[in-house]
Amino acid sequence: MSIERYPSDFASFSDMVAVGEPGTWLHVSGQVGMDDKHQVSGDLAAQTHATLDHVERVLGLAGADLSHVVRITVYLTSLENYADFSRVRAERFGDHLPASAAVQVAGLLLGAQIEIDAVAFVPST
Repeated sequence: MSIERYPSDFASFSDMVAVGEPGTWLHVSGQVGMDDKHQVSGDLAAQTHATLDHVERVLGLAGADLSHVVRITVYLTSLENYADFSRVRAERFGDHLPASAAVQVAGLLLGAQIEIDAVAFVPST
């Protein structure tokens, strides 16, 4: 896989991710951590895990997983608990840290505290 990551010196994301091989780009729409009843619950860490579960499920439809993600945009209703999100991001992405941006917004669907969209790259085999 020809994905080179340039990790941040101080946070759980990459400052830049370079892709240098033919393959397929996947653009995942914004996801929130809702359950089967379309309810969102839990603190920011729990919602972040649930949201990333949805991102991972969608990626799986194309044979990809979180290791293929090169960029995420995170929408948070408050930056007060950003450290909780950052901890979960580091845990879930491990050594495959994506480039990342976080934006505070006034509100999200279903009363969610977090929404994440993603761009992934799957190299040609």
